[in-house]
Amino acid sequence: MLSKRLAPCDLGQIAASGQCFRMTRQQDGWWRICAGKDCIYVRQQGDMLDLDTNEARFAEKWRSYFDWDTDYAAICAAVPESDVFLQQAVRYGSGLRILRQDLWETLITFVISQNNNIPRIQHTVEAMCRAWGAPRQDNTGQIYHTFPDKAQLAQASLAQLRAIGLGYRDKYIYAIAHSDFDARQICALPAARAEEALLALPGVGKKVAACVRLFGLHDLSAFPVDTWMQKICKAHYGGQMPVEQYGAFAGVLQQYLFFYGRTANR
Repeated sequence: MLSKRLAPCDLGQIAASGQCFRMTRQQDGWWRICAGKDCIYVRQQGDMLDLDTNEARFAEKWRSYFDWDTDYAAICAAVPESDVFLQQAVRYGSGLRILRQDLWETLITFVISQNNNIPRIQHTVEAMCRAWGAPRQDNTGQIYHTFPDKAQLAQASLAQLRAIGLGYRDKYIYAIAHSDFDARQICALPAARAEEALLALPGVGKKVAACVRLFGLHDLSAFPVDTWMQKICKAHYGGQMPVEQYGAFAGVLQQYLFFYGRTANR
């Protein structure tokens, strides 16, 4: 068990922000986070995180996963005072961080996310993991399933994919699993070429590609635009979002805007 200080951070906000789909609150106040082949339990008490892991595994996996070394307070402080709505969004979602997720898992989950809602995405992703991921035991003795890699997912037939509730997305998942997609090659590409490679995949449009760049390649300049962002742009920015002013951290600021616009009135 480790205790580490991380600020700003709010696990509840991160879980509700739509960037990951295998982060679930437990009844005892802990969060269970499955990422790729790993699973960890994390509990937050103020600025302190209790992590059910050891120093070696923390340094190897989880420090990077939580983007520990990015100064989110400095990003928030740099928001112009003239951007009133963004200032409100930053204050509201001040505990958000951009998780460093596996590229393959991010790609598949965001193809699933199209025209979908978070509970249904989570259900479908878990069904996929149970069907084609490998069963493992976490530190509490509970069984979880790893996220299926490309070869494991390629074992699924189109009918089997349809049976877990993918809807029209089943053909995209099937095609990607049988494509020549290579995560290592895409990770090595410059941002513009990485986006081109993503857009060439079945079922991947501009929005999904931007999400994969932001959450799977940790390209913090990527700025996904969905219907929520379009509403925000129209209501608060005169139809023209000043993305160019946000620079290298546009994607971080997008998360504040998205989270605020989607949840503040609920």
